[in-house]
Amino acid sequence: MTDDLIYDLGFHNGDDTGFYLAKGFRVVAVEATPGLVEAGLRRYCTDVKNGRLILLNKAISETSGKVDFFVHPTKPEWSSCLLSMAESDGSSSVRVSVDSTNLHELFHEYGVPHYLKVDVEGCDLFVAKQLSEGKLKPKFVSFETSRRDYAGIFSYLYVSGYSRFQLINQINNPIRSSPVTVHEGKDVDFRFCEFSSGYFGDDLPKEKWLTFDELITRYIKYKELKQLDNVELGLGWLDVHARQ
Repeated sequence: MTDDLIYDLGFHNGDDTGFYLAKGFRVVAVEATPGLVEAGLRRYCTDVKNGRLILLNKAISETSGKVDFFVHPTKPEWSSCLLSMAESDGSSSVRVSVDSTNLHELFHEYGVPHYLKVDVEGCDLFVAKQLSEGKLKPKFVSFETSRRDYAGIFSYLYVSGYSRFQLINQINNPIRSSPVTVHEGKDVDFRFCEFSSGYFGDDLPKEKWLTFDELITRYIKYKELKQLDNVELGLGWLDVHARQ
């Protein structure tokens, strides 16, 4: 494992990568949407030139090679390798052909990171499965959850040897208090947006780490509230963080 390396799978607008770079980490980022990659290369041109950032225009898939990727016309965060997800609001997506990669290839080429962040619409389960298949694993990981894939993601994390978990609601990240003592990289003043993954690893509250059984119970309760009232009760969307 490389202690100063973070993977940002699902680069999106690059804010998470910016946070990791500001804290002094090197970053390998993967993003399938060509326009977002072009913007990211302009934004972080200095970090790319000095080798602190590797930004790959690739999709995460079960295999390597060319795959179809569907770009949402107005919401890039909804773009996906799954047509049903990219067009879930009735919009017509734009089909592009992109190279794909997987976790095994990334670990082999760039090394195992300290922290693995995963937010790849509809493909998070693929990454969780690939994580469970390897011998070497990051100390910390996070995955965006969904009502469709949460059970599979949680199960793969458990069999991968992760034993403590936290559920983090991304909608609260813009107002989340910074840790009193910073353990992960440099102490930086950073403003998160609602799409940010936020703090990670040992900078998460120690008292909020859950057992696997507690994780399942809490997520099911959240899911029930979301099904009951997605506007007032089941707000936002959750990332699951896990540690060995």
